[in-house]
Amino acid sequence: MIKHFIQNDKNSILDRSTFDQFQYGHSIVQYNGQEINLKSFDIALLGWRNDQYSIIKQSLYALSSNFKDGKVIDLGIVKPDLVPLIELVDLLLKNKIFPIIITPKESAIEGQLKAYEQRYELLNMAFINSTIPYSPNKGNALINKILKYHPHLLMHLNCLGYQSYLTDKNTIDFLEDKYFDLHRLGLMQSRLEETEPILRDVNLAAFSIASIRSSDAPANIFRNPNGFLAAEACKIMRYLCMGDQLSSLCIHGFDLSINDMGQTSNMISQLIWFAIEGFFSRTNEFPLQKKELKVFLVDNKAIGHSISFYKSSKSDRWWFEIPKALHRKRKLIACSYQDYQIACEGDLPDRLLNAINRLT
Repeated sequence: MIKHFIQNDKNSILDRSTFDQFQYGHSIVQYNGQEINLKSFDIALLGWRNDQYSIIKQSLYALSSNFKDGKVIDLGIVKPDLVPLIELVDLLLKNKIFPIIITPKESAIEGQLKAYEQRYELLNMAFINSTIPYSPNKGNALINKILKYHPHLLMHLNCLGYQSYLTDKNTIDFLEDKYFDLHRLGLMQSRLEETEPILRDVNLAAFSIASIRSSDAPANIFRNPNGFLAAEACKIMRYLCMGDQLSSLCIHGFDLSINDMGQTSNMISQLIWFAIEGFFSRTNEFPLQKKELKVFLVDNKAIGHSISFYKSSKSDRWWFEIPKALHRKRKLIACSYQDYQIACEGDLPDRLLNAINRLT
């Protein structure tokens, strides 16, 4: 089945003997048309419309392995049409495999979302980018296309790392009116640890290399002097993939034809490394069991109801419960200890207020 979606050739397979035992080159399984049991893998790497995928592979395979042998498969290059990508991602999701799509093209993100159409889920999606790709006048902008799936498939949208001087104020107003969460670069950098609860409930994500400053990733498509530092981007990627509910990831927004002495391919490889590190560090707390959570009740003037906060005895992470008076299912939303402290002072962070408005 897999071979119908893949267009590898003999040059796509790297020689394992050229890598040391501790490196990815020995731990990762390379697909070369052989029969495989998908259920034996946890993660699948795949390139789409990516003529330089072999460059990224060379960088990635030289990194030290952070997973057990036989748990990650590199499927290689997917056929360039959108349909094979959609069908392959759908197949991987059905087999509970986490796909990491590596592509220069943001058009893969719509295919990534469409792969969920038959799964009858309401999805929480995250974009990590220096801009918000929405236009009130151009229907072909990425978020314009994505919003066609709202609210029957796409429930919530998080835009992280946007830069104010690159973003239309009308776009911000439009998305905030829908109670989507927009997180500015400077604010995120000032308290990076608060990114973890923002990303904990995300189901699928798209990470643009253009969100990283060009001195750290010179072959990003925007070549912006500002953005996340390389170490910050890796930390965010780990936070993202630690989330138990994240089931697919797209890394995009680069052009490796720009000669940067391999710096951007190394950056992408290290992001993949941290994605895999995060995935295998999951605490598997979802779905949450309240018997494993310690409850803290707060009288809150902001919404006029008592609020329950929960702390996990397993991971020390926090959740906020939308009161039953506002939501019949008592929805739990990931939050932080700082959010709990703000609630104790009688206020609520905008992100939690947005969640209440979105779900009630």
